[in-house]
Amino acid sequence: MIGKYHSYNGNRISPSQFLMLVVLRKGPMYGYEVLKRLREEFSGLWEPQTGALYPALKKLEEHGLLRSEQREGKDYYSLSPEGGRWLEERLASISNEVLFMSRYFQFIGEAAKEIGSGKASASETGALPPHMMHLMAEEMGPKDRLVHLRKVREMLGNGAAEIEKEIERLERAIEEG
Repeated sequence: MIGKYHSYNGNRISPSQFLMLVVLRKGPMYGYEVLKRLREEFSGLWEPQTGALYPALKKLEEHGLLRSEQREGKDYYSLSPEGGRWLEERLASISNEVLFMSRYFQFIGEAAKEIGSGKASASETGALPPHMMHLMAEEMGPKDRLVHLRKVREMLGNGAAEIEKEIERLERAIEEG
C-alpha cells in the first residue's frame, strides 16, 4: 500500500494501520468490521487481507493507540485516549498535504494527457482529472463505480469547502492589511 509512514512514540505506523485508526475513530469495532469497512472504502483499488489486519491491530494496541475489549467472544477495538489525541493531531495536519497531493496528481496527469494526445487539460474541459478517469472505466462494475464516484464527489466537495475557507481568510487578510 502506498502512503506516508507516521510515527508514534518512536513506533512506525504504516499507512494501512493509519487507515485502521481512521476507521476506529467512529467507535469500537471488532476486527472483521474494520476489515469490511476498509474493503468498502477501497473497493476495486485495494483489498486488505485478514491475515495482515489482526497483527496490525495488535501492534497498534501494543503501541498504546488502541484498546481491546472482549465482548460476545470477539475482540472489540477502540482508540485509546492517547490514540484519539494522536490521530486528531495527524488528521488536522493532513489537509494541506492531501490538497497538495491531489493537485500534484492532477498536474502530472494533465501533463501526461497533453503529451499523449495534445488535448485540453481536465481543468479546461471540466472533466475528471486523468488520475481519476479509472472511475469511469468499464472494467469496474456499476456498483463499485457509483461508490467511488460518490466518494470523489464528497472529497471534491470537502476540498472546495477548504478552498473557500482559505479564500475567505486571504480576503480578510487583504482587507485588514
